[in-house]
Amino acid sequence: MMETQPKTRESHGRRVITRRWVEESVSPARPLLRSAPRSVMFLPLVVLVAILPGLYALRNWDLNPPGPWWGLRGLAVLEGQILDQTDLPGLPAGLEQRTYRAVALQPPLYAWLEAAFLFVSGDRNPLATVLPSYVAGAAVVVLVYLLGKLWRGPGVGLVAAVFTGFNRALLSQMQQATPTTLALAGALASVYGYARFLEANEGKRGRWIVLGGIGQGVSLLAVGAMGLSVIPMILLHRAVVGPSALMEVRTKGMRWWRDHPTLLAGALSVAIAMMLAAPWYMIMFGRHGMGFLAALIAPPQLLGPPSPGLLGRMVELAPAALPFALYAAAIALKRALTVEDENRVTSGGALCLAWLSVAAITPMVLSRGPRPALNLFLMVPLNLFAASAIADLSARRIPARALCWLAPASAATVAWLTSTHLQSAASDLFAIRRPDPASALGMHLALDLIVVMMVVVRGLDRWARRRDDRRLAVLGGCLGAVLAVTVAWGLNEVRFRHRETGDLLALREAIVREQHLRPFSTLAVVGPRLAEDPGSGAGSWRPSGRLRFLLRAALPNLAQIDLTSVDDLRKLPGDRRLVVFAGAGPRLDYASQSRLNLEAIYPGRTGELEAFATRAESPKTARR
Repeated sequence: MMETQPKTRESHGRRVITRRWVEESVSPARPLLRSAPRSVMFLPLVVLVAILPGLYALRNWDLNPPGPWWGLRGLAVLEGQILDQTDLPGLPAGLEQRTYRAVALQPPLYAWLEAAFLFVSGDRNPLATVLPSYVAGAAVVVLVYLLGKLWRGPGVGLVAAVFTGFNRALLSQMQQATPTTLALAGALASVYGYARFLEANEGKRGRWIVLGGIGQGVSLLAVGAMGLSVIPMILLHRAVVGPSALMEVRTKGMRWWRDHPTLLAGALSVAIAMMLAAPWYMIMFGRHGMGFLAALIAPPQLLGPPSPGLLGRMVELAPAALPFALYAAAIALKRALTVEDENRVTSGGALCLAWLSVAAITPMVLSRGPRPALNLFLMVPLNLFAASAIADLSARRIPARALCWLAPASAATVAWLTSTHLQSAASDLFAIRRPDPASALGMHLALDLIVVMMVVVRGLDRWARRRDDRRLAVLGGCLGAVLAVTVAWGLNEVRFRHRETGDLLALREAIVREQHLRPFSTLAVVGPRLAEDPGSGAGSWRPSGRLRFLLRAALPNLAQIDLTSVDDLRKLPGDRRLVVFAGAGPRLDYASQSRLNLEAIYPGRTGELEAFATRAESPKTARR
């Protein structure tokens, strides 16, 4: 027994050593799916916010001018006019030709993308002209998230993406065939490249220089003024965060680029952008001269009321979040003036301040510039500041007592935007005029609403003063209400469709169906003589370009013949004719239809459109 014990201990020791050796030599078991950090899970939510509201807006997309003219330009690119689309065959001289020419002199990137989507669609579906605007709008939401995440973290980026994705100004542009969202996406890519350049190491900065240059080039090829507005914003930011660096430039002469790589990187980005955009600008200026520059400075605008002032624009762009944005902007300004160390929060806040300043001043410099694009350029820093304020309130870095005036101010901005009587009363008050009774009543109700909101929020603050759970409930309710108002406001504004668009799309379906059964050989449009005023009711169908664009997309091989009288139909050539009546003019009676051998293929829904086509059998054949 005494001799066997050491052997047992020795064998047990060997087994322990062997087990340890096996455990150390075999790699540990790995899970099939690794758990991702919480910040990574925000990106799928941002993608949904970028895609779903735009898809809802596409259900009711509209042919608002100048969208149809951009559609005609995309068709011209598809027909072979790659660089210059100003010469479109078939356009009559006058108002329509001048309007189309003003659009054709704008940068061409959106027209190129339209042509690509029209080619992929196969049947030249008019919806293909809106898809580039939708895709660019989705990219805008993702870029806003990335900017907010880089500045204050993924929470701020997610809230800013929600504010942007459900913003009614962005959704309305995603419904139309205009280059506004494309220009904004390029500008945001340029700003993001600049912000990542400041954060990157020395060996990884080249990619962000290229990204900034490509983004600026995209803006210059979409809307020229948008690409140029990024340059003063970055210069102002460098002046705010590094004033001493600018002083060193004056003392070191021509070797400033060694100590200031940011300025050198900016020059390289501008050079890349010029390499992308300058050839087209030079070609167009050589062909059209000063008229090309005049069209760039004053692009065609949507018909509507005059643009309000700066405060009115900010209320329209961020009705519920504007007080939070201004509060966060004041905090960022105070931090930029008092904090000496340049950290990410201070630098990002200074960048948003410079962005907000340039976006506010640019419409004053370019009074006839692209108004929708400049408005969206102002919307982004407002949403970033509002998201920053909400994040600080949620993290309790801002006292919850600030809601005692933030919540009533938010209610006041929403009431201002929803009540026309309140707006007219305020304008009468500032103009020292006596308001009418309805406006005075609206102002009285608005002041009562503000007072009631202040009393309610103050009472909630006293109720939750000594209970943190109550304070969190009040805080969450107020912030959730701001987000809910923003989402509801954006979706409510894009669920309507103009009756003219629905009528035109139904007409296109009828024409395409008849074209497949028996191709047309002649196309004629009968309508009133065009007036010089594009807002006149008589010629409003044709100067807007809607009907001409849809007919050219549905029947690309037929030249449109414009007529002003029913008697001119007798002179039409061809055996298979398509006649469209536009406007509230005379129509064909049954006797005229029989005499001209026409039958109705689309009766129209609004009373301003009707379409007739040659019958399948002639009267002689029917008698036999």
